[in-house]
Amino acid sequence: MPNMMDYQQEQNMNWKATFLVIIGVLFICLVVFGILSYNSVLEKRALETDTAITKEILGQTIQEVKDASYFISEHPLIQEWQVSPTLVDDHDILIVLNTIKYMLDASIVYIMDRDGNVMVCTPPCDIALTGQNLNFRPYFQEAIKGKEFVYPAISVINQERGLYFSSPIYLRENSNPVGVAVITLALDRFDKVLKNYSNGVIAGLISPEGIIFSSNEKSWLFKSAEPLTVKELEDIRATRQFADKPLEPLGLYLSESRVKYNDESYMLVKDDIAIPGWQVFALSKTTDLHPVPPFIMSGILLIIFGISYIILAIVYGQKKKQKEKK
Repeated sequence: MPNMMDYQQEQNMNWKATFLVIIGVLFICLVVFGILSYNSVLEKRALETDTAITKEILGQTIQEVKDASYFISEHPLIQEWQVSPTLVDDHDILIVLNTIKYMLDASIVYIMDRDGNVMVCTPPCDIALTGQNLNFRPYFQEAIKGKEFVYPAISVINQERGLYFSSPIYLRENSNPVGVAVITLALDRFDKVLKNYSNGVIAGLISPEGIIFSSNEKSWLFKSAEPLTVKELEDIRATRQFADKPLEPLGLYLSESRVKYNDESYMLVKDDIAIPGWQVFALSKTTDLHPVPPFIMSGILLIIFGISYIILAIVYGQKKKQKEKK
């Protein structure tokens, strides 16, 4: 009888020890998993904060240039020139346009007539651009309808990337636009903003179709980061927005919160900017661990604990029955 009692006490001790080991292992798993998950959340929040700051800087620049293009369209000298071109010397108009150009550090500033012909343009593109008809450009087509417009594209003159800001020019006695004021801003300024990201973050601007137009990773420029059909690519090329660039696939799609690139895992954050349909994106190296909300993680561990408890109880019960039979 004492032997039987000793055996039961030993079994109870083993049961308690096993139970405590399970609790300890689950607790360690909870702590480790929680720390890793929390670090992942912090990484994402830091990336989102940097991206929000970048969005704000780009937005301020875009708004500044939009205001300037509207200022040109409303300038009294421009108004007078539109009414009586022969009475206003182009040199006087150029003074206005050049002033805006140097204040904004813009590439080109010019005026178009209602047919899309460039009437006067700031140097150095004045000779090449003046007299050109650009009525095929969306920034002209939208502005001549009475809308302010921002259009990212490659220049037909020097093949440089730029943002084209256009505003309709009205006369007080006319409800329809009589011309369009245009300011071109080189993408170099935006490229510099994207370089503010640190720790190897890859960032850029992406079009609604998924074409990367600006990036701190130069090899990504004009690559397609979205799945596009042959027809969709042909339609994009037909607009001449990206000139003759091949628009090759990037090799990854910027659509999921986690992406794989060169056998490494990256966290992706995207945010809309002040150009409809366009976004700024940022990719940061991270672990493959996906952050899990605490209540889900607790539930998973509780289920594991419950299953382990049931299994141990069944095993212990069977062994106890076997001993009792003996």
